[in-house]
Amino acid sequence: MLDLDDPRVLVCGGRTYRSTATVHEVLDRLLKRYGTRLVVIEGADKGADEAAHHWCELRGLGADRHLCQPVNWEREKQVRPRSWRAAGPERNTRMLSEEPQLVVAFHTWFRPGTGTGGTVDMTLKAVLAGVPVWLAPGQDLNVGRWIRLQEFPHSRAAEAAKALRRAGLGDRLVADFDADSAGKRTSR
Repeated sequence: MLDLDDPRVLVCGGRTYRSTATVHEVLDRLLKRYGTRLVVIEGADKGADEAAHHWCELRGLGADRHLCQPVNWEREKQVRPRSWRAAGPERNTRMLSEEPQLVVAFHTWFRPGTGTGGTVDMTLKAVLAGVPVWLAPGQDLNVGRWIRLQEFPHSRAAEAAKALRRAGLGDRLVADFDADSAGKRTSR
C-alpha cells in the first residue's frame, strides 16, 4: 500500500458493482492505517460510490472527511436536455480538484481501451494528473492492479487533458497532448 502523507482517497466504480463488503474492507484498512486523517471523496452514485457513501455514514465521517459530489441527473436532463450526460465527467473533474492522493476504482469489467463511462473517465483523468489509481476488479482484495496511462487510447487521453485544462487543472498533467503531436505523448 502507498504511504500517503495527506490521505485523501477518491473511490469510484461501476454503477453495477455489487460488492459492498469489498469497498468497506478497503476503506476499513485505510481507516486503520490513517485514522482520523483519512478523507474519502466519492460521487454519490450507485454501485461502488454508494457503498463508499454508506461506509462514511456508518463510520461517522463528517463533511470535512467525507467529500461527496452528487449529480442531480433529473435536473441535468431538464436544464440541458441535449448534453446532460456531460454532468458525469464534470463531476469527475470536480472530484479530482479535491486533490486525492489515491484513487481506488471498483469495477468488474474495466476496459480502458474500448470502454466508456464514468469509471474510465475518472481513472484516466486521475492518471493524467499523476494520481495513482488502483483497480479492484472483484471481491478478492489480493487481486488488483495499477492503472497506467498507456492503457488508454491517445485520442481519449487528449480529450481528458483538454477537460482538465479547461477546469484549471492543467498544471497537474503528467503528459502533454496537443493536436500537432501526431498521436505521440510527451511525459513530463
